[in-house]
Amino acid sequence: MRKVTRGLALLMVCAFSAGALADELLMKNGSRIIGTLKNSVDGKVEFETEFAGTISVDADDIETAFTDGEVTVMLNDGRVIENQRIATAGDEMVVMSAENEAIVFDVEDVGQLNPEPWQLGRGYKWFGDARIALLLERGNTETDELRGSANSTWRSLKDRYSIAASYEYDEANGVRSKNKWRWRNKYDRFTANSDNYFGVLLGFEGDEFIDLDLRTTFGPYIGRQFLETKLLSVRGEVGLVYVDEQYDVQEDNDYPGANWGLHLTSDYFGGDSTFYVDHDGILNFDETDALVLNTTIGISFPLVYGLEAGLEIKYEYDGGVADEVEDLDETYNFVVGYSW
Repeated sequence: MRKVTRGLALLMVCAFSAGALADELLMKNGSRIIGTLKNSVDGKVEFETEFAGTISVDADDIETAFTDGEVTVMLNDGRVIENQRIATAGDEMVVMSAENEAIVFDVEDVGQLNPEPWQLGRGYKWFGDARIALLLERGNTETDELRGSANSTWRSLKDRYSIAASYEYDEANGVRSKNKWRWRNKYDRFTANSDNYFGVLLGFEGDEFIDLDLRTTFGPYIGRQFLETKLLSVRGEVGLVYVDEQYDVQEDNDYPGANWGLHLTSDYFGGDSTFYVDHDGILNFDETDALVLNTTIGISFPLVYGLEAGLEIKYEYDGGVADEVEDLDETYNFVVGYSW
């Protein structure tokens, strides 16, 4: 932090005394964008305009910017400057201190503009999604297929609660051919380094057609957020687990094991689409070839009012099923859903 330089001071005086009723971006190509600054993170600036709604521009393409409204600045070192007007020019940003003195920061020291309340340590952010795929076929063959899933997460700076549930049901000519469900609860606690966390898992699942009445999974794990940007977000977990399996016909079973998980999202394909991969597995220490693996690969596209559509592939492998039962289940779905 340092006192304002002469050039940026002149910019600030001109900008803040101009009486404008909106925020302004002056681009390096000479264009001028008027609107409202919504957010800035990961080198992208979200700017709301009357002519094109909310747009995203690269921060490197901005020559100067200033706000007529008040902005909250969160620095990379954790400091927060709230409810101030800002002006930027090149690699410098200026805000007014509590003593009404202009202070300059290097733009690279700014982590985010207008962070959400939970990012400032105020409560939780609730987000999630629900998806469904339904097939009804009538004629020579009467087929009913239902696929549904829901994910809900509550996140604060200190911890995270998450619930994930799924259900699959198939029936052809009145004969049921699939009936499986899954429910997983997780609690994560972040360490001083917010990229690292530890947590505990409690999961339940059943599958009528592999004779599994109830599988209960419980255990601790450690995790790390390896990367968290819109272009690519990756986190992984590994831990120990105790598994109890109740069957209708087979002998009941319980064992210690290891569990792991991987979650990846990306907007690489553009068009506001989201590509995602969710994978988790369990290794049975007593019978190492009895792996349990679940992988979902999908891409979703926004529609309107939070609605979305997409394609999804699920691979579910259970190496501990009876010999006469297929151990790999593949599902290909066109899904519609809602995210919040």
